[in-house]
Amino acid sequence: MLQRATGLLLPALLLACGSSKSGYVVDAGPEGNLLTSCGHADCDGDGYTVPADCDDTNPLINPEAFDFPTDGIDNDCDGIVDNPVLTCETIPAQSPGTPTDFARAADLCAQHAITNAGTVFDPLVHAAWGQVEGLGPGQTLWTSTTKPQQVAIASSFGQNQPRQGKTMVGLANGIWANTDPRNDPALDPAGFHINDACSAIPLMGQDCASLTNGTPSGTVNVQDWAELTLTVKIPSNVQTAVFDFAFFSSEFNQWWNSAANDAFFVLVTSKGLQGQNVAKDQNGLAITVNSGFFQLCPAPPGPAGLQESAALTPCVGLAGDASQSILGQLAGTGYDGAIAGTNDTVQALDGDTYVYGGGSGWLTAKFPVVRGETLEMRVIIADTFDGLKDSAVVFDAVRWEEASEGGGGVSRPNQ
Repeated sequence: MLQRATGLLLPALLLACGSSKSGYVVDAGPEGNLLTSCGHADCDGDGYTVPADCDDTNPLINPEAFDFPTDGIDNDCDGIVDNPVLTCETIPAQSPGTPTDFARAADLCAQHAITNAGTVFDPLVHAAWGQVEGLGPGQTLWTSTTKPQQVAIASSFGQNQPRQGKTMVGLANGIWANTDPRNDPALDPAGFHINDACSAIPLMGQDCASLTNGTPSGTVNVQDWAELTLTVKIPSNVQTAVFDFAFFSSEFNQWWNSAANDAFFVLVTSKGLQGQNVAKDQNGLAITVNSGFFQLCPAPPGPAGLQESAALTPCVGLAGDASQSILGQLAGTGYDGAIAGTNDTVQALDGDTYVYGGGSGWLTAKFPVVRGETLEMRVIIADTFDGLKDSAVVFDAVRWEEASEGGGGVSRPNQ
């Protein structure tokens, strides 16, 4: 039954609301009451009322929604259909920049629409540098913090360009962009290591097993920690979060197929995930030199005397191979072995250059989210076992999809 206050009916405010069989009628009475055919001011229950909510029949359309650029809908009610995707790179006042600067470099950007709080909707709630803390030898409490020389807002990394916008996040477990990461000294004090990293981080199940090549262990240790922690508000019409990354390591091939590997994690705590890693290979393991995606390296056969020759079997060449959708490249990253005066470069049997180092190429990770929830993403890279033979990662293009991804996963991005 239509509810109305005394006063004149405003026919200009006749809108559809709730069931398609009921009209939405707003009547301004002498006390300014706004009553509707659904019995209250917010018919779709999304926390927004007309006029801020431009479609009060659909809870997926409101100022906290993401305006998908190709669906022909004004999802965020800013008056413009299909806004272009925003970028928001900032020039840090002081190098390397604040955690918020890094979040913007990864494309977590404020949008257009005005929320009930009178501000534009911003999926970035908070950004901070992370650390890991745990017991070391002699039960000494160790803390490994993210250090300024480990991080950078990068416009390129070798021949790798940002996936979206003009910048991307760079993290390393040594000095970022060092031309000789294989011989980069440890950043934490001598003797530092956290005895039970799986508990200290914490890691669970397969995530812990990633550090030991598939064998769970409670005593694996870490150091030279680098972490960007992001608190993110998921748009109200989104069920999948997406990001791109590329991992590089100088541990290949010496530590290939070993039980102590540098690793990259993105640990998510949300309504559906309790600290699980969402950057993992087809076997459910984190990205390391043992990952099924770790393929950027010289093609076989490798150099004479290479004990783990099978390590080169999936390799596609120093600069990658477009036919296999390898998008990242090693050249110019410091992980291509091309360092004068070192033993990092040798000639392979087929005349190609064999490299102590490799990379994954660009990968895309997806994971399920709950519409409108606030979650935490811990973007982490660390040394395992020691502080030697470093690794790095570039992280970019945090974005959204409407449909649910289910269990999530990592794949090569489409070109």
